[in-house]
Amino acid sequence: MNELSIWALQDDDTVESVKTVSKADLAEKRLEGMLVQRPDMLEPGIHLVGRQTPSEGGPSDLLGVDRHGRLVVFELKRDATTRNAVTQCIDYASALDAKDPDELANHIAEQSGRLEIKKIESFQEWYEERFPDNEPSDLLPPRLVLVGLGVDEDAERMARFLQAGKIDISVLTFYGFQHDGKTLLARQVEVEAKDDEGNSNTRSRRYKTASEKRRDFERALDRNGLPDLFESIRETLTTALPRANQKTGSASVSFTLRFGSSSFVFLHIWVHDKGEFLLQLHAQPETYDATSLSVITEKAHQLGWNQWDRGDGFNLVIKDDEDWERKRSDVTDFLKEAADLRRKAPAP
Repeated sequence: MNELSIWALQDDDTVESVKTVSKADLAEKRLEGMLVQRPDMLEPGIHLVGRQTPSEGGPSDLLGVDRHGRLVVFELKRDATTRNAVTQCIDYASALDAKDPDELANHIAEQSGRLEIKKIESFQEWYEERFPDNEPSDLLPPRLVLVGLGVDEDAERMARFLQAGKIDISVLTFYGFQHDGKTLLARQVEVEAKDDEGNSNTRSRRYKTASEKRRDFERALDRNGLPDLFESIRETLTTALPRANQKTGSASVSFTLRFGSSSFVFLHIWVHDKGEFLLQLHAQPETYDATSLSVITEKAHQLGWNQWDRGDGFNLVIKDDEDWERKRSDVTDFLKEAADLRRKAPAP
């Protein structure tokens, strides 16, 4: 177990041990309120945008946007058990991650202005002003930060396990000390998320912004001579799927549809270095009933879509302009039908 001790060096070079303050005493001083007043105690450059913000997973203690424009969910452990604190933090973060960027922005704005958090009238404008090179989608996925009083070995173990699985989670511990009639606070980072080069994630971003991903995708199109064909495909699919939200990645564009209170990827357009596109239809079992899924599977096979090995989706290769012109009508009708059947499926 890690422990943090402090000694005070006096003017006569004598050393005096500084008394530790109990966790109960710190809790009474309302650590959460102190962090709202001084968010830099959590990490440099953090903007707190919510406190006790409700979500489908419950209320998150503190909600922030870090110096790179990414959403951060802070869970204060207080007297809660370690297992509950970790699972609650994951629950809150996953509920926020399921929202599309516009829905998330509206949610943050609506819940701001309470409990000493400044009111944000338009989160989109607030975000653009502070992060002009970002897009709202750069908020996600959220980072997770557990904040505790004293050391918790179980929290460290669980966080390191999740971090090894590429979950961006950190653990902060605050210690209280009494000296000369004052209460002193010390912060220690027990578990710190790292980027792929081993740098602290609060100092060096390990993810790409939406604009960077878009530039990567555009370079891939140019490299393969596919910009015109891609625009033709996207224009057709945008018309066929008017309710879908689009998101550009480094190698693909995704079309996401709402299902109940969540969003699921419905379609990917992947660009391959061999100069062709791959349309990838997602058919998650939770978004279709058995009858609808059977109809989609039969139609996909008739039109030459190949089923994934794991069975919950279909692929179709578009080799060139002529191939697209031959398949355009069938693809459009098929995707419209698949989207309609999906929206009719019962909510999970």
